[in-house]
Amino acid sequence: MKKMILSLLIVLVLITFTYSQDYDNAGMDYTKALYENKTASARISAFKTYIKNYTDTSNKFVKLAYYQLTLNYFENKQYSNAVRTGEQTFKLGNIGTGEEARLSLILANSYGIKSYSGFNKDKALKYVAKAISLGNEASDKDVISTAKKLKKSLTGPPPKKISPEQKIKMHYSDEEYRQAIRYYNSLGASDKKNLEIKKIYAYSLFKAKKYDTALLTFKSLYQRDAKGVYPKYMGDIYSKKAKSDKKYHDSAAIHYLEASVLYNKEGSSSNKKIAAGKAKIELENKYGYKAKYRKYQADIKKQQSSSQKNEKAIRDAKRAVRNFKRYLRKTYSDVQAPQYELDKQTKLENKVTNLESGFSGSSSGNSAGEELLKLKKKIDAEYSSLLSKATKKFEK
Repeated sequence: MKKMILSLLIVLVLITFTYSQDYDNAGMDYTKALYENKTASARISAFKTYIKNYTDTSNKFVKLAYYQLTLNYFENKQYSNAVRTGEQTFKLGNIGTGEEARLSLILANSYGIKSYSGFNKDKALKYVAKAISLGNEASDKDVISTAKKLKKSLTGPPPKKISPEQKIKMHYSDEEYRQAIRYYNSLGASDKKNLEIKKIYAYSLFKAKKYDTALLTFKSLYQRDAKGVYPKYMGDIYSKKAKSDKKYHDSAAIHYLEASVLYNKEGSSSNKKIAAGKAKIELENKYGYKAKYRKYQADIKKQQSSSQKNEKAIRDAKRAVRNFKRYLRKTYSDVQAPQYELDKQTKLENKVTNLESGFSGSSSGNSAGEELLKLKKKIDAEYSSLLSKATKKFEK
């Protein structure tokens, strides 16, 4: 049924060319959005941008953009967005009888999707009737025929009752985060204790930017079930809090490292590396390392020597860095490299920076470099200490 409806709606593309006498920037950009994006997701992004750029809803191309956004939401199985945008398109008015017939068909089918959290048989049948009526006005036999088939399917047996877990997951998959939160709050105590339901509730809180409640919920889940995903989300929340209060950088780093350790136990090496990398970034941000490093590089450039850079020395230094990194990966593939090895790498990298900048080694440059090296050592030592604590926490 869905494929049949989509094939009917593609006909609307041809309408673009009936407006050639008014082919202004809005028309050109509309056509680009329609033809230069090959997937429904790409077209959704393109038409959302188009609507932001062209706000005059009396313009025929803007109306068509809303129509296309509805169509692509439907194609992408984002039924709640298809319903919202489709009904908004109707309010714009004057999109043409044939287009209104097809739009009614989209809305009827969206409301009629039994797996959609907003399934509403009555509304689906209302739009079916509207599609048939408008289809008759437009003499569109295909719309009439498809609408009648949809009506027949809607008047069949009612859908099976879905469980609370399925219901809240539907809200979440439809990006209805606030509805998911409200639904969770309406549940009884036993359903609220369900691990899967509570997990989706926590994700919804995070997506809805209710970070304090989300943090408490993830903490509760973490106490029940030591999985890497929970401290990872807690790290994300602390990281957001750290943007306004630096004291949260430590909490973010600790939880990211706990997530990294747990992801490793779960066999998820990619998530392990991502979490560990985020922990290092939090510690660097705590001390403003990147800002200090950028300032150091800027100062070095100001002190550049007028003499020609030693290209051979630079190539040799870069080769030394590459070889040393290769050595570290091979020697310490499963463990953290010791601090003295990391110090060697930092010195080699600083040598490349100095050579590329033409820095001759002034006392001020050396002093700043030494301070950076000390700070890097401090961060690495703190990282190693926190990682050791996280590892011991989950040793059995």
